[in-house]
Amino acid sequence: MVEVLFYLVILFGVFLQASVGFGTVVTMPLGILLMGLGVTKPVVSFIALLTGLTVLITEYKYINWRELAKMAGVMLVGVLAAQWIAGRVKMNFLLVIYGAVVIGIGVKKLFWPATKPASKAVQNLALAVAGIMQGLFVSGGSFLAVYAVERIPEKQELRATNNALWAILNTVMLALNFAGGQVDKKLLTMGAIAIIPMFLGTWLGGVFAHRIKQQTFLKIVYVILIASGVVLLISNL
Repeated sequence: MVEVLFYLVILFGVFLQASVGFGTVVTMPLGILLMGLGVTKPVVSFIALLTGLTVLITEYKYINWRELAKMAGVMLVGVLAAQWIAGRVKMNFLLVIYGAVVIGIGVKKLFWPATKPASKAVQNLALAVAGIMQGLFVSGGSFLAVYAVERIPEKQELRATNNALWAILNTVMLALNFAGGQVDKKLLTMGAIAIIPMFLGTWLGGVFAHRIKQQTFLKIVYVILIASGVVLLISNL
């Protein structure tokens, strides 16, 4: 039953990615609560890789290669730094920090949405933090947005470039998981099964995006985000 709920979380996350542009920041805390970080991280990395490749194959001509190179370079350093951090800091403590970050993102977006562009210094700092959060919890998207939406204002170009970035980063993360012996037969099977809700979520998200007021839907998502962060925080204190 827990695994069924986990696949529903995958479906919901991909649905969010397809309809409003982000998903793993919700998928990860809910998935961790259900299956733990050791299962959720590689499975979500795999699904994020496939989702990124799906968009990349069809929209590669819109990629901003200069920004992609910068974002990938900075965030890969963050991903590697995250491996060093994870090996030296207790996971419960990191999950408490993650829960607090998730709550902060939800509260900020729900009650104090951005009204003006962030400074270049803040954008670059957010990009660095995005790499670390991606490496630790496959959740760099919210921080990346602070940088990317200002540097790549054209929507289609932004979507193509971001998905190319996720394809690169999640390939590296999966390679690190395999090298570290963190992927076994069960995880491979779960990743294969998760392809089904991935495609279903992509289709539903595309349909849903045209049938609801995005701001209303986002408010519901932010409430879910805050609630999942609170549970994650409390369960690891």
